[in-house]
Amino acid sequence: MIVNDYLHGVAGLMLPPTAGWPSPWPMLFFALFSTWVVHVSNRLVEHTAWSVDPGNRRLSASYAALIIGCIVWALDIGGLFMYRHLDALAPSLHDGLLALLVMIASARFTIPELSSSVSRRRTAVAGALLALGMLSGHFVLAMSYGASLHHVEIGPLLASIVLAVALTVVLAIRHRAAKQRLLNGSRVMQRWPDIVLGGVTILALHCLLINAFPPAAVAVTPGGQAGAIGVVTLFAVVVALEHMGNLRLDQRLQLRLRQGLSMMRVATPAVTPQHDVQMALIADHLPELLTPQRLVLHYQPIVQLETDQAPAFEALLRLQHPVLGRLNPEVFLLVCELQGRTARVDRLILEQAIRQMADWERAGQPGLRVSVNLSPTTLMEPDFNEWLAQRLANHGVGAWQLTLELTEHAIIASGTPMLEAMRALAGVGIAVVMDDFGAGYSSLGMLAELPIRGIKCDRLFVRKLLTDSRRQRLLSHVLAIARDFDLEVTAEGIETSEELDMVREIGLRKLQGYLFAKAMPAEEVPGWLRLLASGLPQLKEKTVLADLAPQPG
Repeated sequence: MIVNDYLHGVAGLMLPPTAGWPSPWPMLFFALFSTWVVHVSNRLVEHTAWSVDPGNRRLSASYAALIIGCIVWALDIGGLFMYRHLDALAPSLHDGLLALLVMIASARFTIPELSSSVSRRRTAVAGALLALGMLSGHFVLAMSYGASLHHVEIGPLLASIVLAVALTVVLAIRHRAAKQRLLNGSRVMQRWPDIVLGGVTILALHCLLINAFPPAAVAVTPGGQAGAIGVVTLFAVVVALEHMGNLRLDQRLQLRLRQGLSMMRVATPAVTPQHDVQMALIADHLPELLTPQRLVLHYQPIVQLETDQAPAFEALLRLQHPVLGRLNPEVFLLVCELQGRTARVDRLILEQAIRQMADWERAGQPGLRVSVNLSPTTLMEPDFNEWLAQRLANHGVGAWQLTLELTEHAIIASGTPMLEAMRALAGVGIAVVMDDFGAGYSSLGMLAELPIRGIKCDRLFVRKLLTDSRRQRLLSHVLAIARDFDLEVTAEGIETSEELDMVREIGLRKLQGYLFAKAMPAEEVPGWLRLLASGLPQLKEKTVLADLAPQPG
């Protein structure tokens, strides 16, 4: 509606025919309008990157592309009226509607693929089709002023191509700097020099492209416009209704997510501005991050006090990108969940952990056990048990050496299918442990129904444990019930000697935290085990001072 009103207003201000290039005042207006288009488009892109979760980026990017396409269409139509000698050959509404249809269609059918696909080939094809659609829309208008493609002026056309390529190179260089500003916490994706540069370049490209198609006598037929209006209107209504339905569906999914009813590995998505930035950047680089070279595992010990049993290790994900730097693992896993790549990343992590246990075995450290955090989506895949058993057999690792950790939230939200999958794993000797116990629903009665080997108490049980007698009684109560159900109990987050003394007094013997060691690369594990063999008190004296400071674990 706004675009049509703008077109009708500009149509009444068409300039009298004189020569080929625009006059100064309309050119100034066009430059300002072009700058405004770049600014509006930039704000739409900022909104897509900052205000929307990756699962919704597909919808938002598509919607933003439709708006930008309409603005550019208005820019093309309005800009053409500035040119002299074109009054007699002004485009018919039919041509304008056809251009709008081509642009909207190309955006509608390619932007979703560009926003969600992880295939480089499909992304390249979609990008080429989007560029072809936008150029086709422009040339539909341009051909209204040219006799045919045989009359193209090569000079202006080559100049426009060179200018467009130069602008692309400049913006690509500035894009790297913009990413760094985002990672440093700045919310400005583009600055005014970028916006003005874009606006001026649009003006120059418009002049060059129009003059690449010299005016010629073209018959403008009024017939058929009603049909074109009907086709474009119907298509626009269908696209609008589809977007409204998708947005309502996404709102319901987001509501379920925030109510804790989703299939997420983590119960609460990251909401800080820094995490929002990383979510958008990770989503854009997801294909290259989903490789064994980028997914690195560190191992944090789970110490068993007053026993000769070797400690177990929890595998914790670490990501380092050459451009984006160090990435938050929780944000990365959340993006994978929302984009349907959970099974891929989980299997990469599991295979790496299993291979590492085999490497330790060959290096003279037999029987080490590793716990791996897993998403319920992966666990409930039909072929997961067979795949996991095959990987264990291929590397000569016993099923008893692997433990799968699932959050309390994920187990309860997944319902009966999850229980069946857990029972199937228990049948082949793979233990399942409930992680973050106490961070969600915390129903002690449900422990009797779950086929789990043990529970890991959330850090909140240990926090303020020294000064809060209620927490002490609660932890004692949890330990007593778990023992009644023959469940192992692990306390996470032990960071001080005082906390260690308190949990030992309560009766806990399986502990994890920075007091013993932070998560370490696989090659450091044998050295830590040798240090442990020399005695736990000596280990504490050597590690507490260095590793006591809390770090993301």
